[in-house]
Amino acid sequence: MHAKSNANKHEYISRDFGYFLKSLGISDAIIALGDDFDLSEEEILKIDIFFSSYLAGVPLDYILGESSFFGYKFYVDSRVLIPRPETELIVEWVLDLSLRKDSAILEVGTGSGCIAISIALQKTNIKIIATDLSDPALEVANLNRIFHEAKNVLLVQSNWMSFVQENSLDLIISNPPYLKPNDPHLKDLKHEPLIALTSKNGSHSFYEIASQAIFSLKSGGKIIFEHGYSQVKEVSSILKDCGFKNIISMQDLQGLDRYTYAEK
Repeated sequence: MHAKSNANKHEYISRDFGYFLKSLGISDAIIALGDDFDLSEEEILKIDIFFSSYLAGVPLDYILGESSFFGYKFYVDSRVLIPRPETELIVEWVLDLSLRKDSAILEVGTGSGCIAISIALQKTNIKIIATDLSDPALEVANLNRIFHEAKNVLLVQSNWMSFVQENSLDLIISNPPYLKPNDPHLKDLKHEPLIALTSKNGSHSFYEIASQAIFSLKSGGKIIFEHGYSQVKEVSSILKDCGFKNIISMQDLQGLDRYTYAEK
C-alpha cells in the first residue's frame, strides 16, 4: 500500500511538472522524448520556485497562475479561491433560466469573477453586477474581466448587498463562505483566503445574504446558493424564515446536496 501510494504521488508530481513545463513553452514532444534542451536562467529560477512551492503544498493552479472553469481560463492567485468544477452547475442553472436581456443580476462574493464572467460570456446581452468585500479579490476579478473582455460585468466593492435598492433585482447568485472557523477541512486549504472560506457558525453568510435579498429582489425574483453538502436543510430553513418560497435543492455530480434555489 505504501509503495502504491508513493507511485501515485510520483505520478501526480510528474503530471503537474509536465503542465508547468508546457506553461514555459516546452513542447510535449520534447518532454516525451526526454531530449536535452537549453533553459534560460529565468526558466531555471521558475523551475526552482515551482518545486519549492509544490513541495510546500501550494496548489498547482496558484503556481501556474490559472484555473479552468466552464471551458474558460481564469487567472488565480492566493487572493481568491480556486474555482471548483461543481460550481459550474450554478452557471448551467442560471443559463437554463428564462432571463430577459434587461434582467438585473447580482453575484454576491465574486472572488475571481469566474461565475459572473462565465455567465456574461454566454449571455452577452445581460448585465451582471459582481460584488466582493475584498479589494484584493476584486483586483483579480478585474484582471479576468479585462482578459475576457466581459464588458457586461460591473465589479463593486461591497459588504454583501448594502448598496442595492429595494425591489431592484431579478436574480441573486452566491457561493459564499460556509465553513465553520474550526472546520477540519481548513487544514487542507491553508493557501486559500480565509475570508472566502469561513463564516460565523458556518451559516451566518446565508442569513446575511437572504435577509437582504428578500428586500432587494423584485416580486418573483430568484436566488441560488451554493453551500456545503450537509447544509441543505439549514439553508432552506433560513430562506423560508426570510420569506422565500418554492425552495428547491439540487445535487452536484457526486449526488450531494450542494445548491438551493428559492423565489420571492
